[in-house]
Amino acid sequence: MSKEEVGGLSKRITENLIQTPSLLKGKVVMVYLSFKNEVDTEAIIKWCFDQGKEVIIPYCVVESKEIIPCKLDPERKGLEKNKLGLWEPKKDLMVPVDMETIDVIVVPGVGFDKSCNRLGFGAGYYDRFLAKRQKDIEAVGICYESQIVEDIPRDSYDLPMDMVVTEKNRYYRK
Repeated sequence: MSKEEVGGLSKRITENLIQTPSLLKGKVVMVYLSFKNEVDTEAIIKWCFDQGKEVIIPYCVVESKEIIPCKLDPERKGLEKNKLGLWEPKKDLMVPVDMETIDVIVVPGVGFDKSCNRLGFGAGYYDRFLAKRQKDIEAVGICYESQIVEDIPRDSYDLPMDMVVTEKNRYYRK
């Protein structure tokens, strides 16, 4: 997709997402920092900060394939690009937070189905992270409508989202 197409669709996805009850009432929102043609999360992050919400971003530990949730500075201080070109907190400057303080987790994916099953990028970072939830933390997948497929195959460790938001629809876990 062109940069303009990503921008236009991402804007519509953001508008659809920020009208959901979970985003409206959540005070602590975890969201990924977008990469290449993923749904651009910059407007989501800006909206969260404008609403006085705390923004948490993932730090991925490659060796253990785990996510450490870290506080994002509104001015993006303390970020660097990792080996894959993804923005993340600098290890010596990151401010980890307890997962239980998070209200909503915005999750990327390669594809989703209408039952909110997710096909990730293959390493299982988000499945491991979401499996640790002790309270009702809502997991919301965001993607382009073109990434919605009829059926995503699942293994026992694959966790569905509570909701998936596209530029056209909101799908809820069945």
